[in-house]
Parts: sequence; structure tokens; C-alpha cells
Amino acid sequence: MHIKRPRIRQKIIFTLERQLVKGAHFQLLLVAALIGLISIIGGILVMPSGAPTATFGESVWWAFLRLSDPGYLGDDEGNWRRFISTLITVAGYVVFLGSLVAVITTWMNRKIRHLEQGLTPVTANNHILILGWSNRTIHIAAEIFQSVGRIRRFLEKYDTKKLRLIILSEEVSPFQMQELKDHPMIGSRAHEIVLRTGLAIDREHLRRVDSLNASCIIIPSLAYGRKELINPDIETIKCLLSLNAEANAQNYHKLPYVVAEIQDENKINAARRSYTGPLEVVGSNTIISRLMAQNIRHPGLSEVYNEILSQVDDSNLFSQAFPELIGQPIGLLKKAFTKAVVLGIIKTDGDNFAPHLNLPDEKVLEDGDLLVLLARSSTDLVWRRDRVATKEAPAPFVGLLPVEEQQSPNRILILGWNEHVPSLIRELGTYEDENYFIRLITLRPVSEREKDLAFLEEDNNRVRVEHVVADFIRESEIRKIEAETFDHILLVSSDRLEEEEEADARTMVGYVLLEEVLEKANKRPSVLIELSDPSNESLIKRFQSEVIISPMVLSHLLAGIALQQELNSIYNELFTVGGAEIIFRDLMEYGVSLGKIRFFELESLASAHGETVLGVYLDREDEAGNHLLLNPAKGHEINLSEKDRLVVLTTFY
Repeated sequence: MHIKRPRIRQKIIFTLERQLVKGAHFQLLLVAALIGLISIIGGILVMPSGAPTATFGESVWWAFLRLSDPGYLGDDEGNWRRFISTLITVAGYVVFLGSLVAVITTWMNRKIRHLEQGLTPVTANNHILILGWSNRTIHIAAEIFQSVGRIRRFLEKYDTKKLRLIILSEEVSPFQMQELKDHPMIGSRAHEIVLRTGLAIDREHLRRVDSLNASCIIIPSLAYGRKELINPDIETIKCLLSLNAEANAQNYHKLPYVVAEIQDENKINAARRSYTGPLEVVGSNTIISRLMAQNIRHPGLSEVYNEILSQVDDSNLFSQAFPELIGQPIGLLKKAFTKAVVLGIIKTDGDNFAPHLNLPDEKVLEDGDLLVLLARSSTDLVWRRDRVATKEAPAPFVGLLPVEEQQSPNRILILGWNEHVPSLIRELGTYEDENYFIRLITLRPVSEREKDLAFLEEDNNRVRVEHVVADFIRESEIRKIEAETFDHILLVSSDRLEEEEEADARTMVGYVLLEEVLEKANKRPSVLIELSDPSNESLIKRFQSEVIISPMVLSHLLAGIALQQELNSIYNELFTVGGAEIIFRDLMEYGVSLGKIRFFELESLASAHGETVLGVYLDREDEAGNHLLLNPAKGHEINLSEKDRLVVLTTFY
């Protein structure tokens, strides 16, 4: 029979350990017990040397005073009392002061770490909530802070005085707060942003950020790290279902307005069915592929799109009701707004918006219509009464101008692979009168590419794809691909690398190697580069290429649509095939003479051809170092040269 040995010492230590880990309250109780024990022992030891009338309680009190205050040490008489007093005083430093400081410091540190982790619930009303931390999140926050005019109208709409921005991240750390502080558009305002830890698909975590009381919820999609079975779109749809279920459980009848990003266009309808409140869905792959397709068809448009989408630049899209202008023709309104360009109107029906852009001058603004304008800021959305009062005859209509048709199949070279490539191929196939040959060069196996391309809705014979397996950052490979024989070259940022810097590094190295080949070419193709990190754009600025920074574009869209819901319908109209599109016009097409001309004269020429001029793309840099001049003052005098082009809004029928 096995006899268990007594383990009294181990049991005592284990019991003390279990009490200490329970928290500061139990630690303080243990310290108090230890102080009491030392006081009792000290009182017993000094009783023989004390006065005959001294009681046990007085001796214990004597010991406690020495333990808690070293100042009593000099009042003792007798060697024994001084010896015991010295021991108790030293114990007081160690136990009374040291233990208390250690317990309180540990408790404070633990509490601060708990607060830094963002685990405490938020109580807020009409706040803006961003669910998820991705390469879009910081840029979305920056765009919101920069949209001063839209924020003012947003706050007025929800009857609140101060913008409160809350971000729910899977993990909150000081590094994220430092990232916010380092962003030039946020800076010291980072302390206004509240970070909380949690998953957007967890209902308990949604309650932590008071999601149902938010005025607007933005759900950006993850850019990288796609899994086989659980991809970002599934998580976004699950988040929408969680918001809906939480609202039903809490008996909320008015759900917050949500802007959700969906990568796969085929899941957009599923996202809309998942949420019964006001919802705008942004198809990110579709949007980026449309921008790429437009830029391939009209090289140079990337700069126009970047300026229109960003709140930092001088040209932004606005939609606003002007009840006092109802009944006025569009041609007259174009002259009345001296600091903005009138693009058209939006017909509203509840949460449904139907944009009508590039309207004829005789079209009249009706009740309920929103006017769409291109302006520097909301303060420029003013009109002159004297221009409205003067009934001028509209410019005579000359006739529509043809859009340049494709003479031969466009040859496109694509270097790299990501989720935007299949969407781009599908988008190019929607242009019925155009044919494309695409040579696709990447290390991704052909079987995987064909699997992704098989999800395209239809097999379009207008786009022919040739697959090549090669590493385009090898100099020997870049010389074999015959880059100089193509009309357009597209370098995309890889989605196989989770770090933006690594993905962009491959793209930029490939581009530098490509430049060595193109320098000796007789005819230089247009080059479009997709980057993930905006700070990398300056590294290749000296080269002759155009850049699309996908996270920045999507951040501009999500932030703008969050503050102004109807903007989503405008972007869809501008970027899709057919309808209103932005193109370039040569000066000779309008019959414009070289030399100085005022912008309002260009507006009249464009109206005569059924188009709306937005600005001028200069062949050289202006005084500010820019090629693009959008929405200049009506009386601004522009010195036109032979290679300058007009940026116009036209309509494809």
C-alpha cells in the first residue's frame, strides 16, 4: 500500500498562490493579514520590557506604529525594545510599503493594459463605426477627417455636434494608435479615434462598440490573406447577418446605414439580402477593374480619377438639393455656379438614386432633384442670383462628336496576378465594339488562373488571353516577353504577399527592368502600375507611367459614400460601360484655337456638342507642377498648346 507523504508546505504555498492570482483585493487582504501577524508577534516580544500596566493591545498597537511609520524608532528606550523596533521597522519597509506599492502598481498596470486592449464597452450615439482593420482603415479615417463640408452636413443630418469615430479591430495595440498619429491627414487628431478589440462577425463584439446606435457603419474588406473556404466576402456577409440579428434581438426598428465592401461581384446580391437596413455595397474588384479598363482605353485618366475621388485634392463630387433653383434649365445653372461645374442631377426615390449626368442645356431642374457638382469644397457650392435672373439664350447645338473607335485589336501585357485581373478581363469583354489580346505573365500556375477565369459569367470571344508562366522580375524573362510590341502594359500588385511593401517591391522592380527595354523601343506603350502602399508612388514618379493605388481609391469611395449615400450611384454611372463617361478630347475636335482662352468659353463649346468640360490636361506642368487642371475658375485664362487635351464628360449611346 502506497502511503502519501504529508506535503503541508507545498499546500500552504499553493493555497497562497491561488489567493494571490485572484486579483488586487485578495492581495491586499493577504498583505493586511501579514501586517497584523507581524504586529501581534512584535507586541508579544516587547511585552516583558514594557510598563507593568501595558496591556497586550497596547503592545500590538506599539508594534503596528513602528511597522507603519519609521519616525517612532527614536522614541524607544532599552536595548531589547530598540532591537525589536528596528526589526519591525525594517519589516515595515518591506511588507507595509513595498507590498502595498507592488500590489497597487500591478493593479494599475493590469488595468491600463486592459483598457489599451479595447475590451471595455462603448456608449455612444450617432457615431461612425469602422468594422475591421485592413489596409483601407487608416485611409478611410483620414478621408473622413478631411471631408469638412460633408462632415458638417452629416452632423446636421443626425443632429449631433461632434464627430466620433470608433474602429473595431481584431487586435488593438499601441502600434495601431501610432500608425494613426503618423498619418499626415490625422496627426494629433488620432486621440479622437476610439479603438476597440473584437471581430465584426461576433454579436457580442458588435455590442461592445454600440453598433446599433451608430449613424453609419463602414465594413472594409481585407485586401490580402484570402483563405480557401472563408474569404473576406463571407466574413462581410456574416457581419451584415449579425447586425440584422442583433437589431431583431434588441427590437431596433431603425437600423444604421451601412457601407460594405464586397470583392466578388457575384456576392453583392447576397450581401444586399443579408441586411434589411439602408445599405450601399461597393464591389471593390469591379470598381478597380473598371478604372483600369477606362485607363487602358483612355491613357491618362488615372490622374483624373485620383483627383475626383480624393478629398485632399481640389476637385470633389458633391450632390445637394437647391429648392430655390427648381424650374431653372441646366444651361443657366452652369453659368450660375461660378466656382463649380454642373455635371447633372440625381433623381431620388427613398433610398434609391438614379443619376442623370451630362444633360442637355434645356433640361429643367425638378422638385426632389439633387444637383451634381464638381467643386473644390462645399463652400464653393454657391450660385449668383444675377446669372439666374438673366435669361440668356443657350448656345446653339452643333452636333454630337464621335468617339474614337478602335482600329485594330488592343494588345495588353499584364505582369502579375491578383483578384482584379479576372474582373478586368470581364470588364473589357463588355465593350462590344472592341477586341483585345491579353498576354498574362505571372508565376501563378495556369490551372489556377483558368479556374479563377472560369467564374466569369460568359465566355467572350472579344477578349483572347494567352497564359505565360514566368517571373517578370528576372531580366532575362523581361526581355523575352516583347513588351515593346504591346499597346498597353499593366503591372498589378501581387495578392500572394500579405505585406504591402513586399507586394509593391516586386511590382516596382519589374517596372524598373521594363523601363530598360522600353527606352530603346520605337513606340512606347502606355504603362499603368497598381500599388498597395501610397508612400511607394514617389519612388517611381520620375518614370513615364501612371499609378493606381487600389487601397487609396477604395478608401476614398467608402468614406465618400458613407458621408454621402448618393455618391455610389454617381461612381457606378461614371465607371461602367455606356452612359456618361469621362474621356479626353483633342483641341481640334472642338475647333479650339491655340493660345489663351477662358474656361467659360470652353464650357460653351462643350455644351454646343452635347458634352460637359471638366478641365484641361496640359502637355507640360503648370506653375504648381501639375498636368491636370480640373474645375478652374470660370474666368481663368488658360494658355493652350497643340498637345493639350480637354477633359470632358460625354454620353455613350
